[in-house]
Amino acid sequence: MRQTKNWINSNSIEIFLHGLVMGTINKLPGISGGLYAIVIGFYSDLMLSIKKINKESLKDLLTFRLSLFSDKINGHFLLFLSIGMIVSYFTTSRLLDFMLYNYKLYVWSLFFGLILGSLYVIIKRTKNTNSLKIIIFLIGISFGLILSFSEPMIENRNLIFIFFCGFISICGITLPGLSGSFLLILLGNYELLLVDSVNNLYNFIISLISNQSTVTIDYELINILLIFFSGSVLGLIILSNFLSFISKKYPLHLNHLIIGFVSGTLPVVWPWNKIDTEISQTDLLNFETIFAFLIILLSVILIIYINHSVDKKNLRINR
Repeated sequence: MRQTKNWINSNSIEIFLHGLVMGTINKLPGISGGLYAIVIGFYSDLMLSIKKINKESLKDLLTFRLSLFSDKINGHFLLFLSIGMIVSYFTTSRLLDFMLYNYKLYVWSLFFGLILGSLYVIIKRTKNTNSLKIIIFLIGISFGLILSFSEPMIENRNLIFIFFCGFISICGITLPGLSGSFLLILLGNYELLLVDSVNNLYNFIISLISNQSTVTIDYELINILLIFFSGSVLGLIILSNFLSFISKKYPLHLNHLIIGFVSGTLPVVWPWNKIDTEISQTDLLNFETIFAFLIILLSVILIIYINHSVDKKNLRINR
């Protein structure tokens, strides 16, 4: 077996750059940051580091034994990966804000294609179906369909709900194949938490640095982002251990549940639902519609290509 790279002691800039890419990917529904970590090869190191954030290590933090705390949790690795992810949130959120305002159909076509491609990948990897797994699949698709055909969830600024959004959205890192951003779309708070709140914080920081009073700051959004971040941190600490156990102990059962759930919720992210229009026979000939379907197709191909890269990498490592 080939020796894998030790990411824990890697160069700070390299870790930061991967954090930058991982954070950007986390904002795209349908593809998870955890999948990117697998492709690059630091997923196991990331999970190992997160699992070390426990009562023992937190005790060192609270008693200001920072060096000992950092050593236990692989602080150097987590710090620069986190910084990269945070920086990416500021850059991609402004781009997403612009794209959602000007090219909403195309953006949601991209999202739909990424989700569809991820669904194909999970189905391809799922084998040995039996009656129990079929029941789990049916539970997943039933729950997904209930979400799809019930009253659509709209933006919700309740702080308890915001905390829950942060807690559950972290699944994208711990469970490759399930996108945290996709869950935020289903919960109705994708634009609020990953676009509006981040852009508002960016404006707040710029106003502090440049001492500009002309920039409008929504302090409620800053509070919302802090609550969301707190929920994400707690979710990462708590869910990483539980989900890692489930994904290792019952990987095929979990895949059947995810396949059913994502399949059932596809109507929620259908691009034309987001722009309040319907496709007629004449619309199908429009350039806008044709281009949107082309984006969906290319997004599916991208996910399949990434999956193929993962399989090739794993094959080389295990030789």
